[in-house]
Amino acid sequence: MIRRALQMLACLPLVAAAQATPSQPAPKPMIFIRSPANGATVATTFPVVFGLRNYGVAPAGVNITGTGHFHVLVNADAPAPGTLIPKDSVNLHFGTGVIETSLMLAPGTYTLRLVLGDFEHKVISKELVSAPVKITVRKPAP
Repeated sequence: MIRRALQMLACLPLVAAAQATPSQPAPKPMIFIRSPANGATVATTFPVVFGLRNYGVAPAGVNITGTGHFHVLVNADAPAPGTLIPKDSVNLHFGTGVIETSLMLAPGTYTLRLVLGDFEHKVISKELVSAPVKITVRKPAP
């Protein structure tokens, strides 16, 4: 009798698993520039704050599923998913896992875009490319 009871107890996790509701799909990731706001006028040196939901941040070179690191694109379109993000004056890499920075730009108008790259600096997906943020950098006061 005790043996039969133990067998039934051993089966409980299987029964519970079979009755569990199907798991919900993971929410879609979102990437965005928290600051500056679209249409903002900023000084030549200004803070840029990165935003990310439903995805993680890890330094470049660290291969953990569901994570990446930030790149700020200045007046440039994002490469296609799976493509290496160039490292140059318009594709700024933040491979240490930081979530904010300061940029210094000459006076003028710019379009900023945030892109999440994988451990190899490749674009992860279209969902992890932000909407463009247009800013105006003002001339310094005399």
